[in-house]
Amino acid sequence: MRIKFVSKAAALAAAFGAVVVLGGCAHPQLVEMGQTQEDVIAYLGEPQAKTAMPDGTVRLTYSVQPFGQEVWWLFVDQSGKVVSREQGLQEKYFNMLTPGKSTEADVWAMWGKCAQKYEFNLVDEHAWMYRFRDKGGFDMAVWPQFDVNGVMQSIEVTEDPWKNNDRNNFMSF
Repeated sequence: MRIKFVSKAAALAAAFGAVVVLGGCAHPQLVEMGQTQEDVIAYLGEPQAKTAMPDGTVRLTYSVQPFGQEVWWLFVDQSGKVVSREQGLQEKYFNMLTPGKSTEADVWAMWGKCAQKYEFNLVDEHAWMYRFRDKGGFDMAVWPQFDVNGVMQSIEVTEDPWKNNDRNNFMSF
């Protein structure tokens, strides 16, 4: 019999998940349409970003990274009421970011905090990893990569490395 132990990161993630489930944590999906922006902020806390949209609404960005695989957008109309909600970390939105033009501020406004940051010192670049689930239900990651000036140079999609590590670290008999 061979036993493989769960990594500390996987154990921490499992413990955090249990606390969230048992604690009845606030979640953007639980915000009801018509709630005021003030009520939303009292319930969820300050959003990572507030972005004025062309239609006059304001997009509030709530990331559930690193342990979640979602970023939620709550749209508030001019009267201060929530009028729609959408999971913003979807492949259909990746083309809203343009290599050579988009910046760290643009990515932050769309998705807020990331799951993990990576440094590539040899090429003077860094990347932010956002974990998401694609249309097929696969665990994936999107990586906007930035130069030293904070300008996005590329955006890549891979399998979620945290899920790959989890699969490799579960007990096997």
